[in-house]
Amino acid sequence: MCSIRCFRQVSRTSKQLLRFCSNKGCKESKKCAELKAAGTCKDSIKKDEKCKKDDLEKKEKEGCKDDGKGGGKERKKVTLLEGDGVGCELISALKQVFKVTDVPVDWDIVDCYMENAKLNPQLLESLRRNKVGIKGPIDTRDLKHLWKAFGLYAYVTLCRNLEGHKSRYGALDCVVIRDVMEGEYSGIEHSVVPGILQSIKVSTSAGSDRIARYVFQYALKHKRKKITVAHKANIMKLTDGNFLSSMRTEAHKHLEKVKFEERYMDTTCLNLVMQPDQNDVLVSSSMYGDVLVVMASSIMGGKALCPSFYVSKNGLLYDTLLKPTRDIAGMNLINPTGMLLSATLMLRHLKLDSYADTIRCAVERVYKETDIRTTELGGSSKCSEVTDAVCKFISEGKK
Repeated sequence: MCSIRCFRQVSRTSKQLLRFCSNKGCKESKKCAELKAAGTCKDSIKKDEKCKKDDLEKKEKEGCKDDGKGGGKERKKVTLLEGDGVGCELISALKQVFKVTDVPVDWDIVDCYMENAKLNPQLLESLRRNKVGIKGPIDTRDLKHLWKAFGLYAYVTLCRNLEGHKSRYGALDCVVIRDVMEGEYSGIEHSVVPGILQSIKVSTSAGSDRIARYVFQYALKHKRKKITVAHKANIMKLTDGNFLSSMRTEAHKHLEKVKFEERYMDTTCLNLVMQPDQNDVLVSSSMYGDVLVVMASSIMGGKALCPSFYVSKNGLLYDTLLKPTRDIAGMNLINPTGMLLSATLMLRHLKLDSYADTIRCAVERVYKETDIRTTELGGSSKCSEVTDAVCKFISEGKK
């Protein structure tokens, strides 16, 4: 019908014809296609192309909603904290990979401390505003200030073998979740009298309940099958007993959805080494959990390979297990793998899944298809070489 009406209007000017066809939705009609091919609608094509270009520019400026698969272009704001020591090199690698991947993220770069050595209030404002951040390594003393100020109460570390990097211990795919605010790392120490020192281990019902709720929420969300709580309630009946009680109470709410088991800390460590593939989600207090993280990360190849993040009711803060290690800062020796994998977790949290998949795949290809390894993994490659290799695989995937 549309084509017939186009024929009847053939005596009209090309401009009028274009307006008529466009209004009636006949762009795909055969006759309109012939007219355009004949040059009748040349001006209109240019105009249409200009409109499309203007619309595209407008969408890029305004941003469009992401579809959960990374298909959209809505830009996200993320707090970026460079950190100390090797932090500069890790963050530089992160920025380079994000740029090559065209990740729609804008950095809100903030310093941790002001000139008077006090915690920068702009950092806390940025984290509360953006609700997500990523940081390089920070000195433990300074990190404790950030824990308390931003209310970081849990630390999550993913320990999974990278295909292509062999482990003498076998397959491992577990998550370690540890308390940050309480337990042995409460930070309450003092001298009673000369020669006698005292450290206080704090355990509150509110804090233990909060960790327990998060652990089960995480396990259910990520389809984990088993939660193991590591404790020494047989010795520390009150503090560890309180932590264990909270875990039991929460476990009773999810009996049909996820398996729950209790193990002494020493037994958990033994099982982690002897049967690494039998571990799923491990949860414990601050110091016990710290030990489990070191063991699990070592089994999979080292701290440099593990992604991790802090949890707060105000948001999430992603990072790497690496310390500032100032002795090698600026020497291009640090391994950026863990930082890049942490970034993929952050992108999934931001619903930018396709970008996360692209980076994760590129990192895995480096280990599967090349012999590029940093020194702690037995190689001689530099941080920049690992980063360049990841970027190369990302670029190849775009072709």
